[in-house]
Amino acid sequence: MAEFRKQFPSAYECVGPARRAVVDFARQWFSGEELGDIEYAVGEALSNSAEHGHTNGTSIDISCTCEGRELVIEVKDSGAGFARWNASDYVRPMSNSARGYGTFIMRELMDEMEYSEHGTRLRLCKRLPNAVSCDADERRRA
Repeated sequence: MAEFRKQFPSAYECVGPARRAVVDFARQWFSGEELGDIEYAVGEALSNSAEHGHTNGTSIDISCTCEGRELVIEVKDSGAGFARWNASDYVRPMSNSARGYGTFIMRELMDEMEYSEHGTRLRLCKRLPNAVSCDADERRRA
């Protein structure tokens, strides 16, 4: 299993560096469009945490694990959270809405997406291409 964990201050200025850190970790197994999907989805997750989960003096905690054939990215903030239906049950935002596309985009780009802890923790999952595995021994053989 490969693992990456890091805390970033809960601020918009940290979204870019945090997103790049996750993408650098994911680059071991993904490339091209799939890596772009991860970058975009993680950017949305981090932007949401910086906007909705921001509390002065707190952090955004990022945890990435790759085990077997699955990359899991968790983003946790210290915000007040939200009622589950507010973000996770919408299939598609209303066409005339200027906001609300982030959750939809994350769902479309990743294989799994789920909120927990009243919306303060987001779990994104992307399955690896068939020929790739997170296991170091299998990577060396490839």
